[in-house]
Amino acid sequence: MTSPWQRRRQPDDVPTPVAVAVSDFCRRAKSPAPAPEVREALALLAEDDDFRVRALTDGEPEASPLGPFAVVDVLRGTAPSLAAQRQACGFYDVVRELAQVREEKTPPPAP
Repeated sequence: MTSPWQRRRQPDDVPTPVAVAVSDFCRRAKSPAPAPEVREALALLAEDDDFRVRALTDGEPEASPLGPFAVVDVLRGTAPSLAAQRQACGFYDVVRELAQVREEKTPPPAP
């Protein structure tokens, strides 16, 4: 069973327009984030979710602050207000560290 906070793709595989849209959305949601953090968060989503990302980011944020990991959480069904509370208390900092640890422990794919 995979964790919801486990990478589904490499950060560099996230399309630039999707990453830019999330970066802009986070800025408008009063939680600007650097590009590497945005790509790390979006790497938790499959490529098939990119259209959902764009649908969310094309609108205005319903709550703030919302960083890139909060955006992923909202796309997975978390209420924007709860995601904003989680963002404010540092929950997504822990999530980011967890995702990095899981990536380090994941064995490389077989040739």
